[in-house]
Amino acid sequence: MTAPDSPQDPLSAPAPNAAHVPTAAQAPTAAQTPDAWRLLEGAQRVLTLQAHPDDETLSTGALLAHLAARGTRIDLVTATRGEEGETVPGSIAPDDARSFVEVRAAELDGATRSLGITSSCFLGSPPALAPGADARRYRDSGMRWVTPQLAGPAEDTGPDAFTRRPVAEAVADLEAAIRALRPDVLLSNDDGGTYGHPDHVHVHTIAARAAAAQGVPLIEVASYHDADAQADDPSFARRELPGTARAVEGALRAHRTQLTVLGPAAAEGAGSGVAGVDAAEGAGSDVDRAGRGSSGAASGIRIVLSGGQERVVPLSAGIRVHREEPVDAR
Repeated sequence: MTAPDSPQDPLSAPAPNAAHVPTAAQAPTAAQTPDAWRLLEGAQRVLTLQAHPDDETLSTGALLAHLAARGTRIDLVTATRGEEGETVPGSIAPDDARSFVEVRAAELDGATRSLGITSSCFLGSPPALAPGADARRYRDSGMRWVTPQLAGPAEDTGPDAFTRRPVAEAVADLEAAIRALRPDVLLSNDDGGTYGHPDHVHVHTIAARAAAAQGVPLIEVASYHDADAQADDPSFARRELPGTARAVEGALRAHRTQLTVLGPAAAEGAGSGVAGVDAAEGAGSDVDRAGRGSSGAASGIRIVLSGGQERVVPLSAGIRVHREEPVDAR
């Protein structure tokens, strides 16, 4: 599945600036770890791996919109089709003959257009398919809520679920995408799995192994299930991303089966419209846990998820460079 406005075939795209792609032998030490924002914003091509349709928006929407506005080529690989997602009542018309998977794929297409993503495919489909392998699907593993903010494994996860499939298969598929798309940087979530979803945690494992094998820097996006801990974690460099509200809201509205947009999370004294959010200045300033930037203007969009949880999708991001750790090959 490729965004309709994709400007060029990924296999014929020009090679990236070699300065942005260290070899595995050149992986940075702790003392040499580059600044995450300098590395990401200096990239001409970014490949991002996400777990389900809507994660590109909920987890990294503002960041991807920010990069796209800078002229960065963004290629998206989505691991599963979100088969286990709950549905907002009334979001699918009674006479809609499409399957749930087809609906979610169409929603993903709409979100990628709004965010400015160049191309999109599912893991296990070209170009994210290992050479010689038959096309394969990784099924949504599902989840259950352990706490109001933290998810855990579902009790009925099937054998074809993403988290039950051989890790080597998924890594090989992602490596194929890296070779074909030749990104300067791979972008994915951190090992907290955004809010602990098993597929998100698994995505981090796949991304870390594929990045190490292909010698591509991995940029991790901070999880949000423990806001206090993440706000105090100095390993993440945080920025507000003004000017991204319209793109993020458009992408959120595309995922109508998964959420309902309530509007901007306005700080006291700030305007209530999205235009007021986009007018906020102060990139690089601090972001508080209520969704307000140091400018005092709104810096998030309020939504209600299909399960009833209300949250703010921030117009900001915290990122860090992944430090490669030895992988037990046994």
